[in-house]
Amino acid sequence: MLTSILLFAGCQSHDTKKSDTNLPNAVHKKTKETRSLQSFPYPNLLAEDDNIYSLLVIGASDEQAPIEQNQNITKHVKSILSLPTAEMAHQAYPKLEFNTKISYMLFDNSRLVYQSKNLKD
Repeated sequence: MLTSILLFAGCQSHDTKKSDTNLPNAVHKKTKETRSLQSFPYPNLLAEDDNIYSLLVIGASDEQAPIEQNQNITKHVKSILSLPTAEMAHQAYPKLEFNTKISYMLFDNSRLVYQSKNLKD
């Protein structure tokens, strides 16, 4: 009876090792994906998909209507974050570089792709 219990316990630990060998691969894959997103210091500013963009607006807009209502922009930009002052932007995102009080920063799903002080650009 003791031999059968040891044999049963030995079989269980062997099965666990098989499932554990698959676990590091899954964890390793997740770590690789996370590292690529971590190369950009602010992943919350990035777009969610390849075919869309995210926009960070710093400073007051010259236009009368809110930027979220501009159909030329919202056609490809699905996420817009507006910060009223450059000081707020520097506090929230100290690693971003921008030199003007008004700035428009366009992001794809991995990096900053365009920056301008003019919305029409």
